[in-house]
Amino acid sequence: MRPLLPLCLSAALAAGPCAADSRPHVDPDAIREARGGGDGSSRSSGPAMARYLEARLRERDGDWSGAVAALQVAVSYDEASPELRVAFAEALALTGRLEVAEEEARRAVELGPGGPSAAEAHVLLAQVATSRRQPELAILELRQAIQLQIALAGEGGPPNPAPWRVLASTYLALGDEQAALRTLEDLAARGPGGGEGMREAGRWLVDRGEPARAERYLRRAVELSPADVDGWRLLARVHEALGRPPEARDDLVALLRREPEDPDALAALGRAALRDQDFEGAREWFERHLRAAPEPGEAAIRVASQWIEVGRAADALRLVRGAASEDDPDPRLRHAEGLALRALRRYAEAARALAAVGPEAEGWYVPARAALADVLSRAGRHREAARAVAEGLRTQPSDVRLVMARARVLERVGRGREAAAALERAAADRDRAGNAEEAVELYVALGELLCRAERGPEAVASLQRAARAHPRAPALLQALALAQDAAGKPDAAAAQLSSILALDPDHAGALSLLARVLAERGVRLDEAEELARRGAALRPRSPQALDALGQVLSRRGDHPAAVAALEEAERLAAWDPGILEHLGDAYRAAARPADAVAAWRRALGGVTEEAPAVAVRLRAALERKLRGAAARPTPRSR
Repeated sequence: MRPLLPLCLSAALAAGPCAADSRPHVDPDAIREARGGGDGSSRSSGPAMARYLEARLRERDGDWSGAVAALQVAVSYDEASPELRVAFAEALALTGRLEVAEEEARRAVELGPGGPSAAEAHVLLAQVATSRRQPELAILELRQAIQLQIALAGEGGPPNPAPWRVLASTYLALGDEQAALRTLEDLAARGPGGGEGMREAGRWLVDRGEPARAERYLRRAVELSPADVDGWRLLARVHEALGRPPEARDDLVALLRREPEDPDALAALGRAALRDQDFEGAREWFERHLRAAPEPGEAAIRVASQWIEVGRAADALRLVRGAASEDDPDPRLRHAEGLALRALRRYAEAARALAAVGPEAEGWYVPARAALADVLSRAGRHREAARAVAEGLRTQPSDVRLVMARARVLERVGRGREAAAALERAAADRDRAGNAEEAVELYVALGELLCRAERGPEAVASLQRAARAHPRAPALLQALALAQDAAGKPDAAAAQLSSILALDPDHAGALSLLARVLAERGVRLDEAEELARRGAALRPRSPQALDALGQVLSRRGDHPAAVAALEEAERLAAWDPGILEHLGDAYRAAARPADAVAAWRRALGGVTEEAPAVAVRLRAALERKLRGAAARPTPRSR
């Protein structure tokens, strides 16, 4: 027997047809149905069966109008067939002709009142009622479908679970949790479909962004069907969303007991090990993931980016070089190799890897050119960097990544005003073209450039103009707050950051930045610590979030905790002079003068001339601290 009407029908009634591959394909069950469904109707004629099969083929190809036409002819051959009537009704509903669909479904019920086609017709009538915002009527129709399925199951075999599942989703949409659970438990008591019903109810809630409600259904789903890997996968997603990573790991391990080489679960366990700083465990999970992944090259690139993100670029480099083949060099792997080498500050090697990504590498050439320009300019090879950008711009003259890379190269050779003007023109062009996303990105880059040049008031004025055009762009509002702080207006910066948090209370960047602004002023330190901890919890691998937390804790006098946060920030940032300076300050406050001097010296060695004004100020501050440490007697000499 053809499966009961698909669960995507309710959505289709409101939004259009389901995808073609979600429709049933022609199979022996469909042929048997076309010949007669066993509920008292006569066997379908040959011409009717031919038209029915034609309709199924058209449905498979997404040709719903053609399916309707073929089924209409089939019904004309066998007007007393409830199977053909309900199939015709379904096709009509999926093309939006609800009134005619309802008439055909009711006719199917009349022709075979006690058979499976009547059960299908009642589900269709329920979904039509749902699309008309008539939930009470939908519930009545579904209960009739369930009673028919119970009666049919009494003749042998489990009932078709679809009406229970549709009824449960209807109750969930109405907010009646207990009724939904009762419905699915009733299904579980009658046959093997209960676990799947629980899982689909959980999926529905996950898709609606309600993980706390979804957990109850998914737990029950895996109790009823322990071998259901999709149920375990969804439960792991829910536990991640609820901030319970140990339970998510247990779910994934349970999934692997059923499907030992599931690539997604292996990758997720590798990421979880990275979060716990279990690097040996992460390597093992990722190695298994790479062996199981259908596309090893793509998997290697994703895993390498994970290693780089947690400050382990050497692991990323080892991985991509191990995955590369001399006979068939993959440009994606060369790009990933270049990014890993850049993170390791091995700029000459990074340039060679990135230069190997040619124009034929569609989708990878432009980002490789932008990264190549960056590493060349960091290495002081500014003319080659400009040439790399120009080569990329010849193929993609308006690509925002290349526009920003060119501005960075200009800035590093002391042509900051020219760079700022280029970014401002590009942003205005995007605004005129209606490309708000790229315009915001360019305005943010412009604000950062002006701040690095210690042109804070200009940055504030530029970003205020941009914010008037894009008042709900959090990245732009955060850049404005940074500029206000750099311009010596911390009160305005705090107010701006508070407005971002009013729009998005979980904006991690705004939380951390506001915490730092308050700590630097020495005000509202309780609030600052709460903000910093929330920001770090939302972005546990962000050096900036951990740096802000460390500064707040240091200001509060919790020096051991401040040192721990800043050490992790420094590890993730891979030699950021600003973070190293803060770490040295925390060591000094924690009475660890030798560690403080070592951190400041490393910071001094990392200061570059790419932002000359910032470099001069930072170098002077570090040298002053080192002179002070040298003049102060050590505990032993005292």
